[in-house]
Amino acid sequence: MYRYEYNVDAELFLTEAKDILYKHWQELAVNKDKVYLKPDVQKYISLQQSNILKNIVVYKDTTVVGYSVILIAPYLHYADSILAQVDVVYVDPDYRHSTIGARLLVASEKLAKDNGAGVIVHHAKPYVPMIIKPLEKLNYQLYEMIYGKYIGE
Repeated sequence: MYRYEYNVDAELFLTEAKDILYKHWQELAVNKDKVYLKPDVQKYISLQQSNILKNIVVYKDTTVVGYSVILIAPYLHYADSILAQVDVVYVDPDYRHSTIGARLLVASEKLAKDNGAGVIVHHAKPYVPMIIKPLEKLNYQLYEMIYGKYIGE
C-alpha cells in the first residue's frame, strides 16, 4: 500500500528522499559532469514558508518511492493569474509498474487548483516519453519549448 503525504516539511522531505533524489538526478539530469545534485535546503524551506512550494511525497512503508514538487505563485507578467509550475515529478523505476505516476499527476493538478492556480505547467524532457504520454492523456498541451545550453566554465 502506498501513502501519499501532502506538503511534507521541506527539510524532512529532502532528508527522507535523499536516495531517490540521487536516482532521479542520475537518470534524468543533463550536464551531470558539471551540474551536481545539491538541493538548496534553505530555499526549499523559505519557499515552503512563503506558501509557494508545495509537495506530494509517496511512501511505501517508510521509503520515498515518488514525489512531485510544485511552485504556485502569480505569474510575473500576469499578476492577476496564479501559475502552478511542477518543478519535478519522479517515481522510482522499481515502482513505475504501478499507478503512482498517474496519481501524482492528478494529485498535483488538484493541489494546484486548490491553491488558486488557473494554469499548471510541467517541464518535460523530450527524451523522457514516460512523462509526455501521461500528460497528453490528461489533456495537457505543448505550451512552449525550453532550450538550454551549459555556459559555465
